[in-house]
Amino acid sequence: MLGLVFCLLSSVAVAGSESSENEGVNAAEIEAFDLICRCNTSSIVNSVSLSSGGSYVVVGGFDNDVSFFDSEGTKLWNYSTGDIVYTVSISSDGSGVAAGSNDNNVYFFNQRGKLLWTYETGGSLNSVAVSADGSCIAAGSDDGKVYFFDREGKLLWSFDAEDEVRSLAVSKDGSHVAAGSDNHYIYLLGRDGNKVWDQKTGSVINSVCMTPRAYYVASGGSNGNVYFLNRKGDFSWRNNPSYWISSVSLTANGSHLAAGSFNSKIGSSDSKIHLFNRSGTELWSYKVGDTVYDVEVSPDSSYIAAGSWDDKVYAFSLEGEKLWENKTGGNINSISVSGDSSTIAAGSDDGRVYLFKRNGAVFALLLGDDSFLPEEPEEDAELVETEDADHPLKEATAETGGVENKLGVVSDASAESPEDKPASENADSEASSPEGVSSEDSGVMGLLTSFKIPLSLGLALCVGVVLTLKLRKRKGLVETEDLGDLEDFEDLEDLEDFENSDYEDLEDEDHS
Repeated sequence: MLGLVFCLLSSVAVAGSESSENEGVNAAEIEAFDLICRCNTSSIVNSVSLSSGGSYVVVGGFDNDVSFFDSEGTKLWNYSTGDIVYTVSISSDGSGVAAGSNDNNVYFFNQRGKLLWTYETGGSLNSVAVSADGSCIAAGSDDGKVYFFDREGKLLWSFDAEDEVRSLAVSKDGSHVAAGSDNHYIYLLGRDGNKVWDQKTGSVINSVCMTPRAYYVASGGSNGNVYFLNRKGDFSWRNNPSYWISSVSLTANGSHLAAGSFNSKIGSSDSKIHLFNRSGTELWSYKVGDTVYDVEVSPDSSYIAAGSWDDKVYAFSLEGEKLWENKTGGNINSISVSGDSSTIAAGSDDGRVYLFKRNGAVFALLLGDDSFLPEEPEEDAELVETEDADHPLKEATAETGGVENKLGVVSDASAESPEDKPASENADSEASSPEGVSSEDSGVMGLLTSFKIPLSLGLALCVGVVLTLKLRKRKGLVETEDLGDLEDFEDLEDLEDFENSDYEDLEDEDHS
């Protein structure tokens, strides 16, 4: 808590210094996320995907291109496909990039943009996903099939879903693939392409997601239903919050499910972001100005990012508090959160990808949790030319919770009193004073400045009390959820059953 108070004081002081040098910037404008860059493309952006540390972002759009940027907005490379690029995905370390195009091809590149292989399917590509380690790639096509490749481009297996595959997700280790189809089915497929289970719903499946080890799978349909399935493929619950579910995203332990929705009726503006708990109860919803096209829960479960066709990017806490919003230049079609939760990428109709960095001090203030306070940042690995152009580069990730302090320490020259200077320096000082400002006025300003620290300290102490109360409330919520440090279990009673059973046996049983 003391660290948070000092960090807050530092933020206020820096904002004060900046406001005197950069008109219009003040402490009140310090936000939970800072815009760090805009990545410019030549057309509507359909899909974005961030590397784990937020150092690289891959982009696909209506310009038929796959584009690769660093976190400063510099385009490192670009590749033109034969048609619109609807979907892209990047490995956690940024060493592998997959793209799916309307020209029916899956493309795979290394970090430097070298095309390693392509594979032609029987239809347009709606979804691609690269496993965290980049060892395998899954693709879902209009031809009704799920394709699964190794890094070298060898087709390991394909699965016929008998209708368009609109969405898919890959488990963290690449051992399972979840897929949603136009035939109203959700599938969970094993490492050899065997069907672990399937489940029929009442509508076209627009979006699927899973927990890291495929313990839970969730989906959203065009009938407005949200579906939550357990490890056996049974419905744990379903809910009908809207007319059309466009996107779903789970917390790592499956305790919460976020969904984006819209009303497909002409003239309707009933578009919302929803959050459900582990029992299927809708905890809250937030109405926005237009279609919510994409939502994603941060890997550390500290916030929910959402993009809407009202041109805005939003961030909410799991308690439903709006932490931040940012107006962009066009409809937001795609959202990606980095693996360390530090960065949000938003792809827009205006041809840009907006990158936002989490402000640790403000986040700690908003959530009442000083674990978000920044530590010394570590630099990510840079692209280095080597003799072996195919050798993947690892992206260094700082163990800081994904927080980088973007507020520099600015020295305040006005803190030095004129009385401490020689008379000649005082004369020079007065001579260099802005026109119309007398030495008497300067003295008043100095007096006001001298009260800055006591006032800031008083403010910080008040904030500290509020934070303490919020932290207790937050801890109470966690205790109520009773999740502990479990990663992948919705109900604690499932833990004992899971530990006494082998997931592979479950696959074999369902497969037989």
